[in-house]
Amino acid sequence: MSIRQDVFGLETVYRLQVEGLWSAKSDVWLSPSPFFGSWDYGYFGGGNFSGLLATVNRIDYSNDTATASPKGPLSSARYQLAATGNSSYGYFGGGNSPGPVSTVDRVDYSNDTATASVRGPLSVARYSLAATGNASYGYFGGGGDFISPATTPLSSVDRIDYSNDIVTASPKGPLSGNRYRGAATGNSSYGYFGGRGNAGSSGATVDRIDYSNDTATASPKGPLSLARQYLAATGNASYGWFGGGATPSPAIFSTVDRIDYSNDTATASPKGPLNSSRTDLAATGSASFGYFGGGRPPYPSVTSVDRIDYSNDTATASVRGPLSVARFRLAALSAKANAITDLTLLPATPGPATNFGTGAVETFTYGYFGGGGNPAPVATVDRIDYSNDTATASVRGSLPVARNTIVATGDGSYGWFGGGGNFPTAFSAVFRVDYSNDTATASPKGPLNTARYELAATGNSSYGYFGGGGGGPVSIVDRIDYSNDTATASPKGPLSLARERLTATGNQSFGYFGGGDITGTGQARVDRIDYSNDTATASPKGPLSVGRRYLAATGNASFGYFGGGIPTGPTVVSRVDRIDYSNDTATASPKGPLSVVRAYLAATGNANFGYFGGGNDGGSPGPVSRVDRIDYSNDTATASPKGPLILARQQSAASSARANGFAATDTTLPPANSPVQNFPPTFFGYFGGGTPGPRSTVDRINYANDTATASPKGPMSVARSNLAATGNSSYGYFSGGTPGPLSTIDRIDYSNDTGTASPKGPLSAARYRQAATGNQSYGWFGGGNPGPVSTVDRIDYSNDTTTASPKGPLSVAKEKLAATGNSSYGYFGGGSPSTSTVGRIDYSNDTATASPKGPLSSSTYNLAATGNSSFGYFGGGQYPIKTTVDRIDYSNDTATASPKGPLSAGRYRLAATGNQSFGYFGGGNISAVSTVDRIDYSNDTATASVRGPLSGVRYSLAATSAAANGLPQ
Repeated sequence: MSIRQDVFGLETVYRLQVEGLWSAKSDVWLSPSPFFGSWDYGYFGGGNFSGLLATVNRIDYSNDTATASPKGPLSSARYQLAATGNSSYGYFGGGNSPGPVSTVDRVDYSNDTATASVRGPLSVARYSLAATGNASYGYFGGGGDFISPATTPLSSVDRIDYSNDIVTASPKGPLSGNRYRGAATGNSSYGYFGGRGNAGSSGATVDRIDYSNDTATASPKGPLSLARQYLAATGNASYGWFGGGATPSPAIFSTVDRIDYSNDTATASPKGPLNSSRTDLAATGSASFGYFGGGRPPYPSVTSVDRIDYSNDTATASVRGPLSVARFRLAALSAKANAITDLTLLPATPGPATNFGTGAVETFTYGYFGGGGNPAPVATVDRIDYSNDTATASVRGSLPVARNTIVATGDGSYGWFGGGGNFPTAFSAVFRVDYSNDTATASPKGPLNTARYELAATGNSSYGYFGGGGGGPVSIVDRIDYSNDTATASPKGPLSLARERLTATGNQSFGYFGGGDITGTGQARVDRIDYSNDTATASPKGPLSVGRRYLAATGNASFGYFGGGIPTGPTVVSRVDRIDYSNDTATASPKGPLSVVRAYLAATGNANFGYFGGGNDGGSPGPVSRVDRIDYSNDTATASPKGPLILARQQSAASSARANGFAATDTTLPPANSPVQNFPPTFFGYFGGGTPGPRSTVDRINYANDTATASPKGPMSVARSNLAATGNSSYGYFSGGTPGPLSTIDRIDYSNDTGTASPKGPLSAARYRQAATGNQSYGWFGGGNPGPVSTVDRIDYSNDTTTASPKGPLSVAKEKLAATGNSSYGYFGGGSPSTSTVGRIDYSNDTATASPKGPLSSSTYNLAATGNSSFGYFGGGQYPIKTTVDRIDYSNDTATASPKGPLSAGRYRLAATGNQSFGYFGGGNISAVSTVDRIDYSNDTATASVRGPLSGVRYSLAATSAAANGLPQ
């Protein structure tokens, strides 16, 4: 919702005010406030043109036809350097100045007019190297430390730790061979280094670094289609594009090769070329576009910038605004390249908002350790800053009452510290720490239902679960409803075994309570609470590798780490066990230990690291302030000591807005950070087409304000009903329908959803009443009429102007069905002739016939479906007209789908979409309705709640969202 749409922005300002999105003064002047700005820029630095350059140019992606603007220079002029970065900073490393250098310069995106600051050097001076990385680390590989070109180049790889970038970069596993004059790109999991190898050759070899095992030698993957040197590369989460370059001859190329990360053993496929042949260029980009700038053809150097549209990469790259200075052998980076982030986080400001960025509220980048004993109970709360975790934790506000054996959990805004005591006295009180005002004393909230100490706690974005404890021990589980936290916590299904001195962690779907004891002997038992069915007794899962008590746990969306503790007697251990949530019946696997033996500790963390703080090593003098950090991407290594807590303590509690699979953005509240607000695409659901009509109308639901009436957005190019829809993080695709039938596919651009949808490559045949789902790279459209048919068409989002390609069919021909899925599989269920069958498409093998899976609970058709990464929900349908909602558990998809809380009213020919936490079922026919029902996945046995309606009544519509089907949030 930029106000760049006209000269003065008045029309857009009015629209924002009408929609309730224009910020009031009180919204703007917040202190402190986290901001989500879109560092929507690419930086091109260094190079050579009649002399070495320190110049840095910034391309504004939102205005990329303008000349790139000069920004603060590098600390020294050089060329043949490399660059990569994260969401806050860009790093330019190595180069020729003249002669090889190890210098690393850091550009601060929030202050990019300043001269870049010198950080810890590379371990070896080198030039003609390449670089890429993820959100936590930058990898600089290859190059040469030579003066003569005949000298053998290097295979070594240096890793920069962004959280500690003043130290010398650490050598990691080498490339598979010596190389220089190549290029690199990658995504959050892997880095790809391609191009020239040994001196005297010009190679097509591509090496892949596995970031989770970066001490190993890089593995060769499918080569480029063309051997070359002095090329450039960039990419997004799914693909890498390598463009330009030359052979030693030299022959100069405009060729662009695309590596498909999901099939990286294949030869890279040639795509639309650059606008002109050139070598010695640089590249970076965003999730949607790649920018290739500078270089030479071969002389003189150029200022040209070519843009590749990833969604239409068979076309010739388009010319964009030039660099301010012609140059060659430069380097480039961006906060948006290599799937680092699509919306970039701006730091919290200590006073009035100075960063008027656009976007959504960032969750807080801190860990809080509160309460405990030293040895007497304490009330203080210490805060670890994840961005500066070598520093001593800072003192924040306190709990109202000193207390040990306390536990904590929280959401994106608050931490709830509850229970505990001072033996033999137990407490039920709960105190809430406000992350946005963390110097204040925590506020008392509704108590636990039962007073106890030595318990455990975890939760998701909606609820906190406090389980087990003494004296007793007990199996009680109390649930705090964050939206009503003044009420007494409500009892839920118990643990499978009464115990105390246990710990807990989990993700957004499940909570895992592990360890503890009954009679002084450590337990290995792990109980799993299903948040969507929390009245049931917790189910035992694969145990810890060793039973123990007085341990601590934290984790991210995929894994839980249980560390320290006492197995038997007085023995204290440093053991860390990892639970793989996708295989939680297996025994937890031992990982790299803590740096010292420890018990009575606490733990929290973020998506990349776990922090284990405080505790007691069983010796003298007693409590410690030590903090160990586990690197989840390298969890076989011993945990590294970080800045200590301000106060030594044991039996404390810890919470964070970033642990347990929380997203980096807080989608629970609309942002209130600036006069210009661009919500990220994941905040919205789009419902399009339908009857009465047919219609071209598209309604947008704002998940952050879902009681409001949906707002009409740019229409589809064709009015239609009986259509299907799916999409990825950037676009929504609506296809087929009537009257016709139609084969038309319309694409909605989430970043410009007021415009008319653009027609894209059609389905392989016209049809209607089909269903669709997909992942980040492809959309699958299956079944339908005329027929019915079993046909499945696949849209390639990166090449969506071509006709969709037929893939393996459904196992049964049907129409009026529904579909949803996650990143790996698509589930097509129900349909006419009336059936309960469910077919699963394996995206990695989509030429095969869909495999039958556990059926729905009853036969139905004209239903709708949506879901998240763990579950799929199929709701409504006929005959008779149904309120039924069935849930498929993807981890157990051979079982019959389980009925859950119903819709608010029976209806059919409805549509559904949602995000990781909620599913929205809209429209439908009893008579035509505009009703939207919301299913809360964390409490899906309850009746769906009615939210703000669509803008008008309709049925036979379709829906999609950038947040459904387990898409990245």
